[in-house]
Amino acid sequence: MSNSFEGSEIFAAPPEKIFELINNFELYKEFLPGCLESSRLPDSEEGNVMGKLIFSVLNKTYEFESENKISNFAVDITQSKGPFREFCARWSIEAIDDNQTIVKFETKFILPFVLKMIATQSLVDKIGKKFITAFAKQLLK
Repeated sequence: MSNSFEGSEIFAAPPEKIFELINNFELYKEFLPGCLESSRLPDSEEGNVMGKLIFSVLNKTYEFESENKISNFAVDITQSKGPFREFCARWSIEAIDDNQTIVKFETKFILPFVLKMIATQSLVDKIGKKFITAFAKQLLK
């Protein structure tokens, strides 16, 4: 059985700046909760942006590598290596005006058995909201 999260917020930034932040893996360790290390990997042959994040969850570290595929007004993320049995996510971006953008984040994933036991939907929602808020705050810097 998969878990999911959907959330949206209006970010005080133009779409280009949001796309830049989503694909700036090197910066994640500075603002994303629980992220200990973050780096960009060599891009795939298709020109997609590749990244590696290391998170600390319940005193255990997890390495997550992903591929970001950018299309018109979205970034599709798939796990290439990591703790999830399956993981996909999408950032959808729609400009309101020059400095206001509606940003929607949605993800579906299957956790390994050990994490599945503690990952209630309310916990998934709480973590998802923290991540969206962290991105919004980082854009204000």
